[in-house]
Amino acid sequence: MICHTLIYKFAESVSAEDRDQFLKELSETVRSTGLSVGFDYQIHEWLPVDEKAIGMTGSAIAQIVCEDSETMRKFSELTSTHEFIASWRSRISYEAAYANHPPLTGVPADNPLHHAEHTVTVHAPVAVVWDILLDVEGYARIFPPTQDVKLLEESPTHQIARLVVDVNGETNSWISRRDIDADNRVITYRQLEHAPIVGHMGGQWRALPLGDDTTQLVLTHEFRAREAVDGKVAGKLTPQEADAALRAVVERNSVADLGAVKTTAEATAPGNGGTR
Repeated sequence: MICHTLIYKFAESVSAEDRDQFLKELSETVRSTGLSVGFDYQIHEWLPVDEKAIGMTGSAIAQIVCEDSETMRKFSELTSTHEFIASWRSRISYEAAYANHPPLTGVPADNPLHHAEHTVTVHAPVAVVWDILLDVEGYARIFPPTQDVKLLEESPTHQIARLVVDVNGETNSWISRRDIDADNRVITYRQLEHAPIVGHMGGQWRALPLGDDTTQLVLTHEFRAREAVDGKVAGKLTPQEADAALRAVVERNSVADLGAVKTTAEATAPGNGGTR
């Protein structure tokens, strides 16, 4: 496993909207290559001491993870990678530092980052499916484990929501950010606040038109269990038990969520008796 860690420092002239769009497009570029097994980014959390720090203090950090150095080399040489850099260099001013390295010891080898992809064919127009995906508050109506969803922030390009979900018989709550690419019908999500056994959770919803009345719906997850404290995760599970439980939840809920969207979309589609 090899990590490509990037530290970005955006100029003061760069707006928060441009910064967020940069990171969103970076995420989409990385994920579209199929070469990365993991990707995430975070905005730097400023502390008072940062104002007097010697050296460069970053605005954001991102990390791309590939299976090996050869795969990372292929990623770095892709035309799409260089087009992304050239495009943004011509639009905003920023500095970047990076390092290629194996996973740090703070992330032990027995707590891997998992990638899962599930898909289903929906016999409904892509516009119908897309409307369902956008209605995050409606998830409480169509996804059985989801008990409640409250939108905390929303714009045409993003949503931040708190979800209350039944996980293995226990009520868990977390906050997720969803970045919306309406042109390509892709929603990239990542948890800002996690459930008790989750260390990282992110992924994408993708709605791909196969014809006028058929849509391929894809749901991906990238996830890792929370680190153990005194040998236990969330005070009760061994690292192995937490990893197995999280993989089981992702598998079960992915199948159920895709099925719920399929059922709702097909019941809503005009050709199937819907009234949309």
